Amino acid sequence: MINKVKHIVCCCLACCAVSTVFTSCLKDQEDLFELSASERLQTKIDKVRQTLRDGVYGWELEYYPGNRQDYGGIVYTVRFDSLTATVGCSLMPDSFVTSYYKISNDNGPVLTFDTYNQLLHYFSTPSSGEYEAKGGEFEFVVNEVSDTLITLYGKKTRNTIYLRRFNGPADDYAQKAVCMFDSIAAGFTGTIGGIAVEGRISIMDKQLTVDVEGRSVVMPFAFTDKGIHLYQPLSIGGVAVQTLAYDIATNRFTCLDANTSDVVFDGILASDDVVRFADYAGNYTLRYNGRTTTSVSLVPSRMDGTYRLRGLSPHYEVVLRYEHTTGNLILAPQVVGDINGASVYLLTFSSTTGSVWLAEDASLTLTWNKNKARVAYNFSATNPDSYPCDSAILYMIYYDEDGNASARSVTDAEWLVNGSAMLTSLVSLQRQNR
Repeated sequence: MINKVKHIVCCCLACCAVSTVFTSCLKDQEDLFELSASERLQTKIDKVRQTLRDGVYGWELEYYPGNRQDYGGIVYTVRFDSLTATVGCSLMPDSFVTSYYKISNDNGPVLTFDTYNQLLHYFSTPSSGEYEAKGGEFEFVVNEVSDTLITLYGKKTRNTIYLRRFNGPADDYAQKAVCMFDSIAAGFTGTIGGIAVEGRISIMDKQLTVDVEGRSVVMPFAFTDKGIHLYQPLSIGGVAVQTLAYDIATNRFTCLDANTSDVVFDGILASDDVVRFADYAGNYTLRYNGRTTTSVSLVPSRMDGTYRLRGLSPHYEVVLRYEHTTGNLILAPQVVGDINGASVYLLTFSSTTGSVWLAEDASLTLTWNKNKARVAYNFSATNPDSYPCDSAILYMIYYDEDGNASARSVTDAEWLVNGSAMLTSLVSLQRQNR
């Protein structure tokens, strides 16, 4: 009987102990979930908003447009207050635009730049030549938040986006980033993890091509104040490389990532005959059709590594691609605007045969005359065997109600150059005295 009582007492004590532990666990869970799901989400939204505003100098926004990051990365500088964001671009110093932003809830915090900002919306604004823009976006889902780093991803592209807190003035960063853009080597050689590699840098689309062991790897990157930062780490021989600082004086790249102190590359400089990107900027005399001339200017656009040819008409400008390896500018057929709903194209043609081309390869190349005293860039066909073009013409292409296309040369006087839609037998761009 005594043993039975002891057994009952022990069982009761055990049950009490289990009950105490179970009650304690419930209490901990109650403490953990004392806020509702909506309240916890609002707390996270408030944290994101306050963290953004706490950045005294603002934030570095490393942004990659397009589903495949075809345009590489762009670093924006952003300073937040309670309602607005003051945006700059690392490749456009002294240019700042203020617009509104918001932090909203879409199954989690979403940072949205919801009013037009000509810098931040550059890649998401359609044009007559790009009806779907450049794959840009302005809604970013917040993933992780700390005092110095916020990780987001594009709502449409799912591209990873970083906000890194600045420790100094944004414009200082931009000045240094532009210097990197204008001065960086055309490529590099060296080793990663004991494996020989060679890299080629395209500043137009901000892509790094690395040749390693008989294969090529293409990586998008963004220019920073120190050099370049790859969208994702490049892993070779067990070593991951993502951040490369470039020393202009020594022409060397140094990896700044963890455990990569021995990763150093020698830069490959272009020859003295290669014109640097920044050297094209200025005023020119366009000569064509014998001695016919008109004054134009070349204006750099580091956002996409191109030049804008301005002065032909107040209604449009012509985009010229820059080739980093050759230093040449390329004039390819393109849409330059629209007239009453009809697209206006600048096409290339042959003054000898009269053939007109729309293909991108039917382009003209501008090559330096190697004369430093009288600088000029001469026109020639890029692919003379396939497209022996030497001229350009403005064409309107429009569609009737049945969807049939028609084309004719532009006749609107405000679009013409010296009264003509044709720039026949293009000769050169002659630099005017600075």
